[in-house]
Amino acid sequence: MSLRLSKNKITYLKTEFRLCECCDGDDMELMWTSKNVVVRKVHTWEFPVNVSICRDCGFCFSSPSPNNDDLMKYHEDGNVGFKGGSLPYSIDERLRILNKYKVPDGIFVEIGGDDPGEFHQKCSRYFSQLFSIEVTQDLKNKSININNLKEYVDVISHYDVLEHVLDVKNFLSNCYHALKPGGVMICEVPNLKLYPDNLLLQEFEHVNHFTISSLNIIAEKAGFTLIEFDDICSRPYGFVAIFRKDVSNKDYNKKNINEFSEARKSVIGGLKQIDIYNIQLLTVRKKISQFTKDNKKIILWGVTDLLRSLLNDYKISDNVMVVDSDPRRKDDLIMYGLKVGQPIKYINELLNSDLLVICAPRYSSEILTWVKSNTGKIFKDEFLSVIGVNSSGKTLR
Repeated sequence: MSLRLSKNKITYLKTEFRLCECCDGDDMELMWTSKNVVVRKVHTWEFPVNVSICRDCGFCFSSPSPNNDDLMKYHEDGNVGFKGGSLPYSIDERLRILNKYKVPDGIFVEIGGDDPGEFHQKCSRYFSQLFSIEVTQDLKNKSININNLKEYVDVISHYDVLEHVLDVKNFLSNCYHALKPGGVMICEVPNLKLYPDNLLLQEFEHVNHFTISSLNIIAEKAGFTLIEFDDICSRPYGFVAIFRKDVSNKDYNKKNINEFSEARKSVIGGLKQIDIYNIQLLTVRKKISQFTKDNKKIILWGVTDLLRSLLNDYKISDNVMVVDSDPRRKDDLIMYGLKVGQPIKYINELLNSDLLVICAPRYSSEILTWVKSNTGKIFKDEFLSVIGVNSSGKTLR
């Protein structure tokens, strides 16, 4: 279907060439380009995607990248803080690591925690003081400035933040200066080497795609020493790396190991997974079309990027309704001429629906449990489609 933009003029993020933060190189291979149109609180944005790999070291990142000022405005225009569903990460996995580096009389800081009440409550046993720092200003009244914390913090953490940061070296340098000598930094990011097994390449807001090697090289240049890393972390398809602030006069000008070939294989594998997903989309669209042809009702659950990819260039019937538990999503699909309702207000529609399409695969079990508990209805077999999963039902995003 054609986009309907009468109410929302598109704001375009400007792009600019970006050097490799791992080796400062300027020789890149552009692997994939795309764009996403997203409705935020105030503006409708077109977000450019340019996935490139440095030929000199193999670091994978966005170049040309969004302009930094534009990117900050985009993030500040976002929706944050909704806690209506289950957390998208495992608190227990975070605590498993924090338990090793606890400082009972010390200070813990999390960057980009999005008002992390439950997590901080549970890790308060490990520290005497806990603080939250936001990368953007959308939670400015609940945050502190990292530049005011020189050699003040015992442990600093950022979970799935660094892949969104354009100036990685400056970000890590701020962390370094905030830590006491010997202090610890805990970092979680998606793992580029796992991209052939997921759809993370579709995460258009990610401007960096790390391996443990590339992250370690950049962190060393900021003064950190890698002391531990693990493929098991609080979110799927990532890794956690723990660094210590090194106050010695170590020479950080190591020769970079070139991961170009491996990075290229990972991106190509990720693109193949997207091709498989696009075939899945066609199958789901055919099913929706057949159900609407038979005058049957369909519910699409979850305003996600997966849903948007389902809707793009596809004519939706009036028999289709969209629901999402986050009330702020009500106008997110205006460009498609669709309104979004909360599930609790669509009980009768759920009862009378013939097909449920779940577009938030990580929460599919939770959604089906909610539907059964609130309506008594069970969707399964040909009356249920979950997009963003592989043939075994494993979540890809």
